[in-house]
Amino acid sequence: MPFPSTSSAPTPRTAWSRRTLLRIATLTTAMAFCLGASPALAQVSKTLSTPGPTAQSQKVYNLLADLENNSRNGTKKQTIMGQHCEAQKESYAGEYWVKVGDITGKRPGFVELDFGPGNYGSTYSAPYVDYAVGFARDRFIYGEGIVGFSFHQSYPGAGTKSWENTFRQGWMDYNWMGRVINWQANTSEYQALLRDLSFAADKLAYLQQQGVPVLFRPFHEMNKKGSASPFWWANQDPAQYKQLWNIAHDYLVKTRGLKNLIFVWCPYEWDGTYGGDPWNYYPGNDRVDVVAVDIYHGNPYFPAKFYDDLKGYNKPRMLGENDKLPVRWGDSRYGTVSEIDARPWVIWSVWGDSLLYNLGTQNPNDWNVSSNYKAIKDTYSHGNVLTGGGNANYNWGGLR
Repeated sequence: MPFPSTSSAPTPRTAWSRRTLLRIATLTTAMAFCLGASPALAQVSKTLSTPGPTAQSQKVYNLLADLENNSRNGTKKQTIMGQHCEAQKESYAGEYWVKVGDITGKRPGFVELDFGPGNYGSTYSAPYVDYAVGFARDRFIYGEGIVGFSFHQSYPGAGTKSWENTFRQGWMDYNWMGRVINWQANTSEYQALLRDLSFAADKLAYLQQQGVPVLFRPFHEMNKKGSASPFWWANQDPAQYKQLWNIAHDYLVKTRGLKNLIFVWCPYEWDGTYGGDPWNYYPGNDRVDVVAVDIYHGNPYFPAKFYDDLKGYNKPRMLGENDKLPVRWGDSRYGTVSEIDARPWVIWSVWGDSLLYNLGTQNPNDWNVSSNYKAIKDTYSHGNVLTGGGNANYNWGGLR
């Protein structure tokens, strides 16, 4: 298991190595077992990376921390089911959140939307973004669940805010990223970065005015490898990536004064094929509130490695994006899987239309939809899944 660093400062040569520290921790745990004692599990703090958070943000984070601590203590295993909604691709904002209810009679307790791109214009402004913001606002204000936003941000300075421009471009030279984060010289690339962030900040400020806290998941999948079409912020020098994250954090929290944000750091599955080790990209405990992972491979997949590896950060653990529901009681097609029982992620969020279709296609996602949507129904009927909507099994209104 990785031993994550909480600082970007270089480790002195006289300091113990991570391997040594991990060995000491392992021996200490073993001694505790030998002496008949139960090893203490590190508990998640309820301190947010945003100083002076709104009351609503603190309540939401307290819930996430409680869910994480309960699972660590073995007292209760519960997971909030989530659904990403791609407003730019849906016939109306929140369509797939609603589809879950059409299939199961229950709604997700978490919904995530996106600030971009999708509009293929010179700015991020588009009606679907305002619809998405309104949908997120209503879910929280009506006491139907908690909400989040990701930001598939086109590269700073892109003339068209398009999906294609979220990726690395062939013309980017070796120091392009250095210019993006060069706040000291106030480069044109840095100014363009702030202009893009200001669009998200305006929407987040509106949600703060409405009393809505937001799980904000920027610059995700930073460890995605070459052929997997990495985003422009991915596979960069880790120190430069952390500087990018810190610029965004400081701009949103200090410059714009936002107090309603819960920051989610979310690498790609570090299986060695699609994603490399993400640990050097971690911005630090004082800049991150939730640690997450995006997983899209496996048959179906058993994300024990990712769940266990993230434990050392002592933050709530979230499955940020995936294409398979976590529970499927066995039938003639598949065996029994219950990730809710095995690994109770605080939030398990399904990506957009992969609820029904294989990613990027219109072919049915067999794991989810076969046997009359068995995996979807089995998941939402699980007693430890926290659902949302008008007939939620949790009092989301108590977080307002």
